[in-house]
Amino acid sequence: MINKALRIMIADPQHFQRLRLERDFNQQGYYAIAPVSNLEEMLILLEYGHTAFDLVLVNANLAADVRLDLLAFCLDSPRVGQVFIYDVPDAHLVRLTAKINGRIAVSSVQLPEGVPIRHLLSIVDPLPRPLMH
Repeated sequence: MINKALRIMIADPQHFQRLRLERDFNQQGYYAIAPVSNLEEMLILLEYGHTAFDLVLVNANLAADVRLDLLAFCLDSPRVGQVFIYDVPDAHLVRLTAKINGRIAVSSVQLPEGVPIRHLLSIVDPLPRPLMH
């Protein structure tokens, strides 16, 4: 059974990519999705929002032009459950993976569609659910 109360944030500067990810989650039966287009919107929801997010997908490019350690922020935020930081330049992957615990994953993939989304959902919502086509 799908946990329809699962809250998901998609933080990506590209509108088309946010839509594709949201569609992928919708196809899996998840609709409580907050798409944000910039770092300021993401930080406001995570710092001042009333509800935590079970899963946060963040395009690493969101924090590329500012002096924010995205990984440290996600680790320290009490309103963040599982985190997937994608589109990370290959040169940074080794440094980041040394600091990661079980809550955070990083990848150089530009858009985590299909199988990566289903894998993330199996971690965040581990209850068995019917196969969806």
